[in-house]
Amino acid sequence: MVARYDRVAPWYRFGEWTILLAPGFRRRAVARLGLKPGERVVEVGCGTGRNLLLLREAVGSEGEVIGVDASAGMLAEAQKTISRRGWQNVRLIHEDATKLALDEPVDVAYFSLSYSVLPDRDPALDAAWDAIRPGGCLAIMDAGIPDNRLGRLLSPAAEVIATVFPGDPYSEPWRDLARLSPSVQTERFQFDLYFICTARKP
Repeated sequence: MVARYDRVAPWYRFGEWTILLAPGFRRRAVARLGLKPGERVVEVGCGTGRNLLLLREAVGSEGEVIGVDASAGMLAEAQKTISRRGWQNVRLIHEDATKLALDEPVDVAYFSLSYSVLPDRDPALDAAWDAIRPGGCLAIMDAGIPDNRLGRLLSPAAEVIATVFPGDPYSEPWRDLARLSPSVQTERFQFDLYFICTARKP
């Protein structure tokens, strides 16, 4: 992410109702990752760490959770949660997503409401894909203008929506994933505004 995301975004501060994210949706998305106790997961663009608890619950105390973000301000908020809870198996990396390089492969790489805000999505996706072990999974949970009646109504206001939710409302990560894997699955939720894309690495 670029410098303008080095602050805590307003929709992080004032709650997920500002982006119409239903309660429990983050938990549902993490469940789609299929994580097992003892596995390793990296969240690319972890922000203030809203998914860290869910990811740690999924891998247990024997697994490892890695949060990566280019925003020092957001990572500082995430570190407060880690320190308060005393997690020993959760660590943060201050790094641009395009330069992600982990010491060991992970079982899952996860983008949660971060993929569409990346200015250089292709190299970030490639870096995350390289970090996954063979047989591992890459997943993207994000939002965008759907290809339905609601989408046609929202389309004229897409630029205004993007100022509240700072990302590309027309990003199509399932197409990006298709160049990396033949096994891409996409589920849509909440009037198709939100989606979860997953791809298995051969």
